[in-house]
Amino acid sequence: MLKKELKIGIVGATGMVGQKCLDLLQDDYEHFNVKNLRLFARASSAGRVFPFFENDLVVEEYQLSEMSQCDVLFFAVDSEVSKKYIPELSQKGVLCIDKSSAYRENTEIPLIVPEVNWDEFLIEKLKKNPVIACPNCCVIPLVMILKPLHDEFILKRVVISTYQSVSGSGKIGCETLANEIQSSFENDSVLLYEKSTYPKPIAFNVLPFVTSILENGDTDEEDKIKKETKRILNLENLKISATSVRVPVYIGHSESVTLEFEKKFDLEKVFKKLSKFPGVKIVCEHQSFLKNDDIQTENENIDENNFGEFVSPYEAQGKNDIFVSRIRKTDVFENGISLWIVSDNLRKGAALNAIQTLDKCVQNGFFN
Repeated sequence: MLKKELKIGIVGATGMVGQKCLDLLQDDYEHFNVKNLRLFARASSAGRVFPFFENDLVVEEYQLSEMSQCDVLFFAVDSEVSKKYIPELSQKGVLCIDKSSAYRENTEIPLIVPEVNWDEFLIEKLKKNPVIACPNCCVIPLVMILKPLHDEFILKRVVISTYQSVSGSGKIGCETLANEIQSSFENDSVLLYEKSTYPKPIAFNVLPFVTSILENGDTDEEDKIKKETKRILNLENLKISATSVRVPVYIGHSESVTLEFEKKFDLEKVFKKLSKFPGVKIVCEHQSFLKNDDIQTENENIDENNFGEFVSPYEAQGKNDIFVSRIRKTDVFENGISLWIVSDNLRKGAALNAIQTLDKCVQNGFFN
């Protein structure tokens, strides 16, 4: 347990990611030896009350003087808010763990998935500039799969399509989907669409459009996936093609991934590498060699929740792990493999990754 009592703040506490941070911190309250926990949000949300154990936490309006009293702040806000407050807070020595895209392309700021690219020398760097960026919600599960496979077989090419839930747009995305579904029930299955959150209806539909389209034809989301994946894995020359799709699912992002390796491989070794990686669960009942007692003992991360042949966002909701299924060879590439990844985008894709990053800082002496 940490000797120093931590003063922790959540900036953007009333949003979906901020609320998930609050839930997860409640689970690990004693682990982090929290002295007090403070919630910050825009003026319109100030005064709201959230229960925390036997206490009530009152949301405070963003104020630099108040936020600077914390030891660590989780930023679960848009990039403009992060850019406004983080520079001065970090100068005051406050550890800022940012979930927005504000600092992901800044090479002076570490972009961290703790299981993948935590550097033993990072603490000394952080003490000089205590800012950490958390990656995109699709990049985090992707690199957790790519890392162990690259270490063994050497990645040559990645082709990915993401199927992203409306919670990736925040509460407004969930409300939009709910309203559109409700309108169809009230109007004999005729969807009355009014352009708002998305450029086309999301209910009973899929949109190959996540945020804006750039000059090269990629969306902003696809650009983030490519750039952040290369940076985290330190593979600037890796070839990546990405297509991001918004789907009518409330929580849970899915990814269809096809990889090409430099080296030849067999599926059994792929299963072994993935199943040993922390935070990854394999769901593939049809692979007979997984039922071998020796492999079961060695592969502790084989899932036992009886999901069947594959896992969907429905089963991943509320869970911390990254689930992998539909693992099979493909003849599209000489050394090719395809697989299906599912995760709860509000947990490991956002809040949990930030909290695990704080845990790494605690374990490695940042606050000592």
